[in-house]
Amino acid sequence: MVILKNIPILKKLVDMGYAILIVIILSALVGLILAFPVKLLWNYVFGNYLTINWFQAWALNVLAGILFGQKNSNK
Repeated sequence: MVILKNIPILKKLVDMGYAILIVIILSALVGLILAFPVKLLWNYVFGNYLTINWFQAWALNVLAGILFGQKNSNK
């Protein structure tokens, strides 16, 4: 792209956008991989009564992270 060579700040913004997109995609993939053991454990504990799928386990991981996440205090 000739425009990116002529405007260096635009090239930096596009590169930063690609980096942010890669981080978001990798985070989602890692989150889905880590949700698989949660799904297995949940379905083992509750059996056929309450079963969840992979995306519900991922949402449960996110909710637990929000509720029980690490709190930083500078005391």
